[in-house]
Amino acid sequence: MSSRSLRHRIAIVFVGLLVLVMGFVLALVHSSSARIVERETQRELAVGAKVFQRLLEQNQRQLETAATVLSADFAFREAIATQDQPTVRSVIRNHGQRIHAQVMMVTGIDGKMIATTQRAAAAGDPFPFPDLLAAAEAAGRSAGFRQMKNGQLYQVVLVPIMAPTRIAWVAMGFHVDDQWARDMADVTGLGVHIVRAGTPGLLASSAPPAQRAALEGGARYAHVDVPLDGGLQAVLQLPVAQVQAPFEQLQGRLLGVIGAAVLVFALGSVMLAGRIVRPLNELSAAARRIALGDYAQPLPPAKGDEIGQLAASFEQMRTGIASREERIGRQAYVDELTDLPNRTRFLEAFGRLTPGGGGAVMVVNVDRFALINNALGHLVGDRLLRAVAGQLAPLVPPGGMLARLWGDQFAFLLERADADAARAFADAVLNALRDPVTLDGQRLDIEAGVGIALYPDDGLDPSTLLRRAELALAAAKRRHSGVAFASETGAEPAHEQLSLIGDMRRALAAGEFTLAYQPKLALGTGRVVAVEALVRWQHPERGSIAPARFIPFAEQTGFIREITPWVLDTAVRQAAVWHAAGLDIAVSANLSTLDLLDPHLGRRVRGLLERHGVPARRLCLEITESALMDDPALAQAHLDELAGLGIKLSIDDYGVGQASLAYLKSLPVDELKLDRSFITAITESPRNAAIVESTIMLSHALGLTVVAEGVETQAELHWLRAHGCDIAQGYVIGRPMTAAQLQDWLAAFVPDMTV
Repeated sequence: MSSRSLRHRIAIVFVGLLVLVMGFVLALVHSSSARIVERETQRELAVGAKVFQRLLEQNQRQLETAATVLSADFAFREAIATQDQPTVRSVIRNHGQRIHAQVMMVTGIDGKMIATTQRAAAAGDPFPFPDLLAAAEAAGRSAGFRQMKNGQLYQVVLVPIMAPTRIAWVAMGFHVDDQWARDMADVTGLGVHIVRAGTPGLLASSAPPAQRAALEGGARYAHVDVPLDGGLQAVLQLPVAQVQAPFEQLQGRLLGVIGAAVLVFALGSVMLAGRIVRPLNELSAAARRIALGDYAQPLPPAKGDEIGQLAASFEQMRTGIASREERIGRQAYVDELTDLPNRTRFLEAFGRLTPGGGGAVMVVNVDRFALINNALGHLVGDRLLRAVAGQLAPLVPPGGMLARLWGDQFAFLLERADADAARAFADAVLNALRDPVTLDGQRLDIEAGVGIALYPDDGLDPSTLLRRAELALAAAKRRHSGVAFASETGAEPAHEQLSLIGDMRRALAAGEFTLAYQPKLALGTGRVVAVEALVRWQHPERGSIAPARFIPFAEQTGFIREITPWVLDTAVRQAAVWHAAGLDIAVSANLSTLDLLDPHLGRRVRGLLERHGVPARRLCLEITESALMDDPALAQAHLDELAGLGIKLSIDDYGVGQASLAYLKSLPVDELKLDRSFITAITESPRNAAIVESTIMLSHALGLTVVAEGVETQAELHWLRAHGCDIAQGYVIGRPMTAAQLQDWLAAFVPDMTV
């Protein structure tokens, strides 16, 4: 935005004033801190110097006291009087160790040493510090800092030995070295360095060797000199940064507070300026929207000032224009009975489809509507149409549209939908309309037919697609198939499909359905730990009908809801027989999409387990990815209920649907079953191998067992075992067989761990 705007000018003035004031405060604090740091430095140096001097005096008194105690010892004096040098050396050595004195010497009144703890000196050598001896003879005792011939510095005291007259002198001293300096530094809080005036180098220092060059000066340290005797002096140092640290921290915090204050003040200024100029900007924007034909967004509530009055006038103008436009648009594009888009709006929306993206037009017609309308009256018929619209509206996918064409005919527009997606959506529509509608206590069972035309395969314009979809609807009505495509393709003739549903009902009642069981091998132990129950149909006239021919049709027509309970009951009853016979194997059975939509699924499965006395862990239910994705929330609820019973849950045909491990990790599943398309030729296809290996690793990381189905060769079995797959299923292990055949097969089965 331009800096000439009123909002920016207000914010710049306010923030500028605050920055100016805060800068003055910061400068004042900085100046005051410098003076305080200087005073505090001098104070700490003075206090440290006093403490250092008192420590020196304390060390001297300790030495004098120890020397006085030693000189008063009768045995020690007797040894000196008798010139018993070994005893004298032993006594001074022991006494020195008790008080941690590093140097002990005894000298006669003639200035010759009687005994010493120093290796560089011997009895008969002159006393190394004649000046201390002279001072002691004049004052009765003496003390000072002295440097030995080896260059080591000591704090020494000299005390007379009386018997009763003076017969000798005893000298005791502490070693003044780096450790001594560090001890003094720990107490004083200052750096301690001992130097000889006029000569370079340190005799003792508390600083590490790498930092001793700082003694020469510089702005980083402040110091004070404490003179010692013998031409020595102690230099006490204080790092200026140590004193400055609290003030620098304070200034840093103050700077942070100032920065935060400036930021908050800037935001507040912008908000305040925005509140001042916002009403004008909103009126300007509203005028532009109205000019472009957008009347939907209302103006905010107006205040009582002049701008508020202008805003109120704008709002009245907007609502008046919007009301007129809405009435005109509703009459042109909305069906008054159902509030759905009408045919005109539907045809206009067709322009969103692109030939590359594809799409579908789906016409839905309510069965028996004319009969209901004639029998119960037009008012009931209108209410029924509104109820049907309410059942269909939630099914509209993103980017799609539901419209009422006329009478009892509705139409869906689906973007980017191929034949499979359109068929799945049509099944969902039929399932939604199977729920009865109750009007005034009257239960109305309705069904519907669906005709589908694909874009651009069946037409390029909306009129052609609608016509072809209506022709497909008529075909679906004639065949009673529920759904028909404008250009129908299929493996079975239409008349064969029409008779299939009746045959399935008869077959279920006549016992033509049976279960075959295919073993599952645990690759880690070589044991058969489970079997999968597979439904088979032996038709009396058509012979064996493959599951691929009747199971999809059973799912489309809803008859799967009758097959699944029979499969579960048969499988659980057989599991009870095996359990009683001592066979430790679990039984897997498949659930379809419609089974997961059954609100009583959990109660029914629990009843089966209780009735047959089968532990829940011996039943595994396999669910396809497509069944999970049709209604994820409902699938999650049912899976949670089943998992709560202790039943194992498995994702069947993983990899060919839309689900991912990121979605599956939120489901209470125990097992992942890789689709056979990834297992076939896994030893020859690097891509298949990479997909399977990565899926095994991710599944194990999520705590899932991995089952590979469709294993048909020893090479595939060996590869799966080598790459950590848990369970394998396929012809190389065993084909589907009856329960009796399975028991015989298990009795003869020998695990082969060399595979």
